[in-house]
Amino acid sequence: MNIILKVILAVYNFFVGDLVILIGVTLLMVILALIHFLGALAALRGGSGIILIVGVLATLVATLGREVIRPENRQHDAT
Repeated sequence: MNIILKVILAVYNFFVGDLVILIGVTLLMVILALIHFLGALAALRGGSGIILIVGVLATLVATLGREVIRPENRQHDAT
């Protein structure tokens, strides 16, 4: 069981490395799948490319913002 967890963690770190990106892209794919398969959302199918781009950009901005806010990443004055 321990080896399975190590393999899953290694694959996760290789492909994503950040939980915010993993969750953001997963939610985005679920939203795009719902748009594609639900007839009620058929009007949004033409804009799914824009939804994909905006969703990925929003996920990356959220991750970058989280990294900037971290105290260990802040630069201190050398005074």
